[in-house]
Amino acid sequence: MACRQTAAVDGPLRGMSIGTPCCYAWGSISNQARHGGMTATQLVTADELYQMGSDAPYELIEGVLKEVSPSSFKSDVFVLRIGSAILRHVDDQQLGYVTGSSGGYILNQHPATVVAPDAGFVRGDRFPAGIPDRGFCPAPPDLAVEVISPTDRKADIVQKQELYRRAGVPLVWWVDPDRKTVTVHRLGHEPEVVEATGVLDGGDVLPGFELNLRTIFRD
Repeated sequence: MACRQTAAVDGPLRGMSIGTPCCYAWGSISNQARHGGMTATQLVTADELYQMGSDAPYELIEGVLKEVSPSSFKSDVFVLRIGSAILRHVDDQQLGYVTGSSGGYILNQHPATVVAPDAGFVRGDRFPAGIPDRGFCPAPPDLAVEVISPTDRKADIVQKQELYRRAGVPLVWWVDPDRKTVTVHRLGHEPEVVEATGVLDGGDVLPGFELNLRTIFRD
């Protein structure tokens, strides 16, 4: 997800189809107040977003609410295939916690940025006392999976990846159902594209995890 800004697109993101299982409308809908003919945007906090309830179709980008629409059917099928494979591995190895598309992660507090990747993973050792009973995950995920929908804009994808990078997310997978590829972003490394005949490797983030993309991109 990202604000509607122009951005240069280099490397494997060049030529990606424009669009995520959640489709993003990036116009600001945050509260506004007028002062002397000027418009001031009231920044929203992570707690205020949480109080709106789980049905509120928003993410929060640097204090500004961004509307998130439902995903396409095809995109959701692929994200569930990937998410279920991650969940099985994480549960079998007792590595931590896996979330779906409604699971919010706080990437930054001031101003607040809260995102909900289509699938997310966070290591269990980051929560020795257990996960919080209320609120969003108070820290960025260790793995974020984003599945591109036809309506997603290239600039929005680039900006959301930049949010993940700035938050220090170690591993992000951008899944393109139309091209049947996954663009892998490892923190501190150049992105790489895994084709439909390739294998996704969890590396240090998901030790021992391997996923043949043929099983994901089958009809």
